[in-house]
Amino acid sequence: MPCLISLSSCGTTKPVSNSTAAVYNEDLAAFRTALASFKEPKKEITTSENLSTNNTDNTTQSTQTNGAPPTSDAMAVDALLSRLAEKNSEFKSLPGYRIQLYTGSDSDKANAVKNKASYILSRHGLRAESVYEQPLFKIKAGYFISQLEAQRQLVAILDDFPEAILVPDKISMSVLRARYQDSKEDD
Repeated sequence: MPCLISLSSCGTTKPVSNSTAAVYNEDLAAFRTALASFKEPKKEITTSENLSTNNTDNTTQSTQTNGAPPTSDAMAVDALLSRLAEKNSEFKSLPGYRIQLYTGSDSDKANAVKNKASYILSRHGLRAESVYEQPLFKIKAGYFISQLEAQRQLVAILDDFPEAILVPDKISMSVLRARYQDSKEDD
């Protein structure tokens, strides 16, 4: 015999009210920032009479306003620049990136990679340097401030050095100064 089972819920339903809730309204004007009002500069209408009589006055005013800044401003700027230079002289190195071509404990292989790199990297304007960090020999190339610049060079040399990777490194300020001087001379 077939058995018919019916399922129904035992919970009661709540009636939905059609009343409208109070509309939320709050004045936030006290918390808004006020923008400075913009006043247009006064436009002076010059006539031919005013132009001929005030011509000498305008030339003296233009040389005063368009000339060098007053001495007190120049002294303040010089003081700020000297403080900035003093603060910058404290830095001996900056964080940057280098391309690591080889890392391993075999000094003969490191020298072979360095010789190959010296020849190939000269086309890209880079120099290969060997660094010994016990117990590893590392061959690194380039000094880059931005990762994007380093990545471009890495992509350019990956065909010749498939194991090359980008490594973060500290770059000496003297190296950066020399690089900057070389780039100024090329321009």
